[in-house]
Amino acid sequence: MKKVRIYKTKVLLFLFTILIFNLGLIVTGENNINPIKNNEKSFVIYTVKSGDTFWTIANNYNYSNKMKFISDIERINNLNSESLKPGYKIAIPIYKSK
Repeated sequence: MKKVRIYKTKVLLFLFTILIFNLGLIVTGENNINPIKNNEKSFVIYTVKSGDTFWTIANNYNYSNKMKFISDIERINNLNSESLKPGYKIAIPIYKSK
């Protein structure tokens, strides 16, 4: 039978780390964990046409903060303005308030 060594300091450090992580979740609250809790997000697939830019695409949708909307499109599709080409199919976020 093989003898198993348990290192108390490593086990205690591991348990302490888990405790701190869980306390952090409790202290921050659920709103910080899910920042879009009050919004429902769905996506529309848009096919990029010749001459399209993120600005012209954003103008097709009624959002007051165009910069954030464009930033969301770039982040979701992992693109930037130089990599936008005709024929690409990109996901456009549609936010619906509950």
